[in-house]
Amino acid sequence: MKDWRAMAKAGGLEVSERDLERIAGPLETLEEAFRPLAKELKAEDEPATAFHAEETE
Repeated sequence: MKDWRAMAKAGGLEVSERDLERIAGPLETLEEAFRPLAKELKAEDEPATAFHAEETE
């Protein structure tokens, strides 16, 4: 799991410890919920699209 507090500090985010806890707590909860779901994704589930530019004269 990501250390959101360390990432905020390393990124130079200057917030109080209280605000940092308010931010990091929900992020940890979301990551905990979505990590197992992300592991189940297959390549064919990826919604990415491809763009092929054609030359015009």
